[in-house]
Amino acid sequence: MPELLCFRHLVRPRLALRGLLLVLALLMFPVLHAQGGTLVIGQDGRYPLSRAFMVLEDRGGQLTLDEVLQPGQQARFRPVAQSGSATNFGLTSSAFWLRVTLQARTDTPAPWLLELGYPAIDRLDLYTQNPRGGFDHQRGGDLLPFASRAVPHRNHVLPVTLQPGADTLLYLRVQSEGTVSAPTSLWQPGALWQHDQQEYALLSLYFGLLVGLLLYNLLLYFSVRDRAYLIYVGFVGGMAVSQAALTGLGGQFLWPGQTWWNSVSPPVGMATAAAFGLLFARRFLDTALRMPRINRVMQVLTGAWLLTLLAGLLLPYTVSSWMVTVLAIVSVPVVVLAGVLSVLQKFPGAPYFLTAWTVLLLGVATFVLHNTGILPSNLLTSNALLIGSALEMVLLSFALADRINVALAEKEKAQAASQADHAMVEALRQSQERYRAVLQERETILANSIVGIAFLTPEGRFRWANQAMLEIFAAGDQPLTSMEPFYLSREDYLRVGGEVAACIRAGQAYATEIQVRQRTGTHIWISLSGKAVSPRDLTQGTVWVMTDITRRKELEAELIRTSSEREAILNSALVGIVLSVARRLEWVNAKFAEMMGYTREDLIGHSALQLHTDAAAWENFGHRAHEALRTAGTYTCEQQFRRRSGELFWVQAGGSCLQPLDPEAGVIWTFLDITERKKSEQDTREALQRQRELNELRSRFVAMTSHEFRTPLASILSSGEILKHYGERLPAPEKAEVLDTIAASVQRMTRMLDRVLLIGKSDAQMLEFEPRPLDLEKLCQQLIQEARTLQPDSLCELRLVFTATGETGLHDEKLLRHILGNLLSNAVKYSPLGGVVLCRVFLADQHLVLEVSDNGIGIPADEVNHLFESFHRASNVGAIPGTGLGLAIVKNAVDLYGGTIEVSSLVVPAGSGTCFTVRLPLQVQTQDVLVQPALL
Repeated sequence: MPELLCFRHLVRPRLALRGLLLVLALLMFPVLHAQGGTLVIGQDGRYPLSRAFMVLEDRGGQLTLDEVLQPGQQARFRPVAQSGSATNFGLTSSAFWLRVTLQARTDTPAPWLLELGYPAIDRLDLYTQNPRGGFDHQRGGDLLPFASRAVPHRNHVLPVTLQPGADTLLYLRVQSEGTVSAPTSLWQPGALWQHDQQEYALLSLYFGLLVGLLLYNLLLYFSVRDRAYLIYVGFVGGMAVSQAALTGLGGQFLWPGQTWWNSVSPPVGMATAAAFGLLFARRFLDTALRMPRINRVMQVLTGAWLLTLLAGLLLPYTVSSWMVTVLAIVSVPVVVLAGVLSVLQKFPGAPYFLTAWTVLLLGVATFVLHNTGILPSNLLTSNALLIGSALEMVLLSFALADRINVALAEKEKAQAASQADHAMVEALRQSQERYRAVLQERETILANSIVGIAFLTPEGRFRWANQAMLEIFAAGDQPLTSMEPFYLSREDYLRVGGEVAACIRAGQAYATEIQVRQRTGTHIWISLSGKAVSPRDLTQGTVWVMTDITRRKELEAELIRTSSEREAILNSALVGIVLSVARRLEWVNAKFAEMMGYTREDLIGHSALQLHTDAAAWENFGHRAHEALRTAGTYTCEQQFRRRSGELFWVQAGGSCLQPLDPEAGVIWTFLDITERKKSEQDTREALQRQRELNELRSRFVAMTSHEFRTPLASILSSGEILKHYGERLPAPEKAEVLDTIAASVQRMTRMLDRVLLIGKSDAQMLEFEPRPLDLEKLCQQLIQEARTLQPDSLCELRLVFTATGETGLHDEKLLRHILGNLLSNAVKYSPLGGVVLCRVFLADQHLVLEVSDNGIGIPADEVNHLFESFHRASNVGAIPGTGLGLAIVKNAVDLYGGTIEVSSLVVPAGSGTCFTVRLPLQVQTQDVLVQPALL
């Protein structure tokens, strides 16, 4: 709930990244020549003025410029503190006069802009010395309408004109009801504009985060109807209002003419966000049922914040500011306490909630110390609240989502935390061993030692202590007498004393890490080790070495927390994540283990070979990945893996080196199961192939029908025209010839339609195989005669060689007519120069063999594979009519018969012709059961 702290007198409107830019700017800019209120101005884009000022405090706030110019007041000017808080004067009712002399070099530009980067300042007056010896006066502050500003800017920016080669004296007077802070810089206009582009972009990111969280949780409320999301929306809305006011963006863009609202909006926004934040905490943690006492405290605090909201609207600003301050100091620890208890009770979402409020609490403490002038202004102190508020809102949003998923991930998190704890304990144990070794090595270093060393009497009194020891306990110049005052309790003192006595009697050194307090009351951690000066004479006392390890303890605690958080995040990822070193799996997350069908213990420490389909695929993948990682640092591909069950599946793999272009140091891999996508792609390709085949078949059908039907239709049309116009004058023979032409054309079209219908029946599996007793030789002779009749003008000689004597079995006359009739018809039709069309019928290997050969045009070799496709005709048929259905009908009939068909053909030399050989299994009938001997 960052709004509890983002009140006007605690916030300096800078984002955290602005602080970073300022630090970088200080590193990049040349050293400023400032001494005693004087600053040399050259051609740089920016000059910070805060540390160059001389300052005069006007406690009554009544001094005028003329009075300040008097020698007595001039003597009161003092240099500002040369620290980060140079012009941060904290909470005060005093006015402050800041003086600086700007020494412009001869090449210095004349126009400059003076920026006071604290939008919440109430009043500021800038007095600039002019060439006539007087002073030009400009006013600013957030109590003035935005339209009255000399430069339209969210901060207070005033133009300043310097005289090249001359000195210009500036006086800046600042006063405010809240914190008085005057971070001031002198800019060239272009440099300020360029800097503003970056700063406004960063501010837009911050407010974009607020708007995104507000809309996202509003949509969630409408989706799941959980009032926690609606309360969170109110919390973010209040935060947005307060931050808009405190960063100056509200006064610039949202309410530029509303000076009263610009003044009261910070405490009003803070109070609104605080009230909603407490409501959110109560509902999210379910304090009414789980923590009734804390719930009552939260109810009281919520009411107090609502009173603060009214105070911000009705009472003076100072009253609401102090109310916000006091309530913030109380509210945040209460909510943090509720979060700690919820974490201990393992309440879903509580870790995110507690982390969010812990971040906020750190921001609160940092900002209070900063804005009271205790801490200097730097990246963390001036922007800690904005950083903390952004992180808190994001973490609270995560907490809402985590409350849904935490139950499912609880077991995995516990396992991950256990592993991390074991690893950390081992690391701490090794660290402790190293520290003990270091302490033992330095026992003899006394004079220049950076660790505390002391000699104690057998009674535990200080005989001697070095300066480092005095500094550890913040003793100053006061002598140390006993260690007892520095222990947190007398019980600790007696316990350690007993342990020390036992070690000394055993001739052993004593070492421990313990928390003590300094003389100032601050608690610190020390590493304490000691032993007897002489093991043979314990009356000589003991020597002790002490080291302040407070920072190390803090880092160890932070490392434990960070490691646990990252382990939990990686194990909650929806993709497989692997750390591989030298092609061995050093770490895998739970999703990858689930994807492969193993447990994490089965994979960690083993080679990745078992994941690939075979050793060759493993070697090939390693070679390709190593080359890409070594040259580009990253590698992505689609690879087939094998699960533990043996099932093959596809993954999309992406790798990135831990160290740039160094795959040997380790590679982080991510894996996404894309098996379903691969399957969909294959199905799509097959569907496209079927569509292409269908389109090709349709094209051939359209071409055939448009060609083959056009000719008989033209004949029928022309014959009809002749009969219509000349029928009465035609002789009877000619009229009969015309009618024969019509009949022949109709028959031709009928045969073509019959073939199309026959192909359709075959494709629809409507043809049936019905073998019966049959005079096969007579059928063959009939088909030879029909072929002669259909092609009366052919020059071919048709011959039948029938040697299938004896028992020929049962046959389907209909299918045989389709097979032999089409083969004979094609042989005659595609032999335009005549020749012999030979039909041989014989038995061989329990099969009936039908062989039809001719001396025709032949079939091109590269078209034989397409010969039996519907509507397909060879490329060498020329003008010979045909539908391309005959051989397709033959093939379907042979397949239905259970037989085979072969073709041999030569195009060159001419007259080589074509030979079709059909083999049909003999059908015999025994005791009313149909048997196929060829298949026995």
